[in-house]
Amino acid sequence: MARTYDSTRRREQARATRREVLACARRLFLERGYAQTTMPSIAEAGGVSKEMLYAAWGSKAGIVQALLRETLRGDEDGAPLEQSARIAAIRAAGSARAALELYGQLLAEVQPQLAPMLRLLRHGAAGDEELARMLRRNSADRLAGMRRFAEHLAERGALAPGLGIERAGDVLWTLNSPELFDLIVEERGWTPEQYGSWVASLLAGALLAGAGVPGD
Repeated sequence: MARTYDSTRRREQARATRREVLACARRLFLERGYAQTTMPSIAEAGGVSKEMLYAAWGSKAGIVQALLRETLRGDEDGAPLEQSARIAAIRAAGSARAALELYGQLLAEVQPQLAPMLRLLRHGAAGDEELARMLRRNSADRLAGMRRFAEHLAERGALAPGLGIERAGDVLWTLNSPELFDLIVEERGWTPEQYGSWVASLLAGALLAGAGVPGD
């Protein structure tokens, strides 16, 4: 039993160390930018060796990827956001409008952490092809997720007449963009909650039958 306990404790300590290193890396990336944040500086801030960083994440870009996963999943090794209880609640909402309101609340919680990381990717992508690929993949994954959300709304019979799934997905993808969050919250000073509620109301008006704005 002692060996099992020790093994479990070592795994928990290793996970705690990884979380601490990622927190330090996030702070450095957002303070200094991608190019000016080095592996030695991350290792020093996290109290680990460079060798540990390379063994755990492979590269500086690999650390950014891990930070994106952690931001979206709540934990580096957590289940994808689409499999979370929050998304299940959105799908189970009593009406399409209620689903969009819950989605706006989710954006208000996630975007304050996610948008700065995607801003880091955009700034770094011009000089780093790996970051550029990561940014393109994130955008494509986000679009695919919004197409699935549009399909869910269509299955409810909630989409405005003449509004197809592809166009509805495009609207969702545009209005949940980190760039919009940056404009409204970072530049104009709205609270995340105001932003989330506003996006939900825009989505309802643009997508839902009887809400006023079809879209094809």
